[in-house]
Amino acid sequence: MRLFGRRRSGERPEREHAEAPTLDQLLAGFLTVPPSEQNAFDLFGSAWSTAFDGVETSGGFRGTEDPRLTWLFERVDVAEKSVLELGPLEGGHTCMLERAGARVLAVESNRGAFLRCLVVKNHFGLKAKFLLGDFERMALEPGAFDLVLASGVLYHMKDPVALLRAIARAADTLFLWTHCFEPDLSLWHPGLEAPLAQGKWDHATPQVVEAEGMGVRLVRQRYGEALGWSGFCGGSDLYSNWIHREDLLALMPRLGFDRVEIAFDDRQHPNGPAFCLLCRR
Repeated sequence: MRLFGRRRSGERPEREHAEAPTLDQLLAGFLTVPPSEQNAFDLFGSAWSTAFDGVETSGGFRGTEDPRLTWLFERVDVAEKSVLELGPLEGGHTCMLERAGARVLAVESNRGAFLRCLVVKNHFGLKAKFLLGDFERMALEPGAFDLVLASGVLYHMKDPVALLRAIARAADTLFLWTHCFEPDLSLWHPGLEAPLAQGKWDHATPQVVEAEGMGVRLVRQRYGEALGWSGFCGGSDLYSNWIHREDLLALMPRLGFDRVEIAFDDRQHPNGPAFCLLCRR
C-alpha cells in the first residue's frame, strides 16, 4: 500500500485532472485481519529505511543499535537531559536516546517519516514527543536544550549555515553526523565517480556565504532520481547545499564551541564523504 510518493512514469490517473486524494481519504479503509504489531508497519510497504526487532520492514538500517550514538553516550551523559532531535527519520535514534535516559523532542517535516515514527513510538512505548513540521522554522530560545542531535540532516539543507547558527544558540552541546564536500575527489568512493562527472554536485562553482567573519563554501547537490522513492526523507526541495569539510570545521569554534571531536570520519562513504562532530562549550 503506497500512502505517499509520486506517481510513477507511465501511470495514468483514473480521470483527467483528478485531484489527489487527501490523507484522510487514503486512511479511511478498514483492516479485516486480526490485530497485530505488524499491521501498522505494513501500512508503509517498501518505504521503510529502518529494521526493528520483533517486526518485519523493508529497511536494513539498524537505527536502534547505531555505534555513532553509542560513541556519543560514552562521552556525554544524556540521562535526564533535554534533547532536541532533528529529523528522527523513523525513530531508531529516538529509541536509543530514550533508553539512555534522555527526554526527547523530535521534529520531522516529512509526513510519511513522521507517521512511521508514531508507529515506532507505539511499538516500543516511547515517551518521546514527535512534532510534524519544519525545524528550520522553529523559534529556538537560547539554551532551550541540553543537547541538539542532528544526524543526517545538515546536508539536506539549502541553508545549512542558518541551521547551524540556530542550533548553536539552542544548546551547549551539538552532535552532528553529516555528509560534507571533500574537494580532493580522489578520496571519494569509486562508485561516485560517475555522479560527480554528471554534475550531481556543482563543485566547480561553489557558492560562498559570509558567516561569523569567514567565507563558507557551499556545493549544490541535486537529488535526481531519489525524489521518486516513496520513502524519500531528504530535503524539501530539488537540491541541497553541502558545506566544504574544512569550512565546517573552522566554523564551529566561531559559533562558540571550543571542544570539537571528530569520529567515524569516512571519506569513502558510498553516498559521499561523511563524519561525526561532537561540539561542546
